Amino acid sequence: MNAEDPPLSLQVAGVAGPASHFDQLYAASNDPWHYGDSWYEQRKRAILLGILPNPRFKAVYEPGCGNGELTLALAPRCDRLMASDFCQQAVDIARERTRDLPHVSVRRESLPEQWPALSSTSPAFDLVLLSELCYYFDAMQLVEISALAVASLAPGGHLLACHWKKEFDDRLQPTRSMHRLLDRNGRLRHKACYEDDDFLLDLWEKH
Repeated sequence: MNAEDPPLSLQVAGVAGPASHFDQLYAASNDPWHYGDSWYEQRKRAILLGILPNPRFKAVYEPGCGNGELTLALAPRCDRLMASDFCQQAVDIARERTRDLPHVSVRRESLPEQWPALSSTSPAFDLVLLSELCYYFDAMQLVEISALAVASLAPGGHLLACHWKKEFDDRLQPTRSMHRLLDRNGRLRHKACYEDDDFLLDLWEKH
């Protein structure tokens, strides 16, 4: 474990008990959601990357990075990419997969409490991605995450949210409700949307 990693008592936001559920999933497979070989995931990633408004970004934050599949796809389009997950095993896998990419860092963080602070060495992001993440937060936590994300964006920076629409056991909120909540942040201007039977993607710009 790196010195930057938070304590082992992390919990899934809004869900009782430790992160052992996710630890067990990653113990059974390095890719428990089939990010690498699922057509849904491959197609969604291509649409997500295609809707991004810029060919390249100075600084990107990807919380909930899982095993780093999207991280690897984003890396060629970033000068600096910070990824994080609250599950240590996911962080270990993502770190190993990105070890030859010096502009990519992967941290263990529990949100919203450990949202990265801005500093002279960690300036504002011009893109924050909330991909397959917001299900695990209740409405109050998501309001806080929205505020933190917008505060960490540079002027003109973008927030992207992309989520599966169908039901599953760990979901705390419907996808459409989550995106509507994000849309209510007064410092965001809605720029683009893609929706099909499987997922919803929204893009906002900070103004």
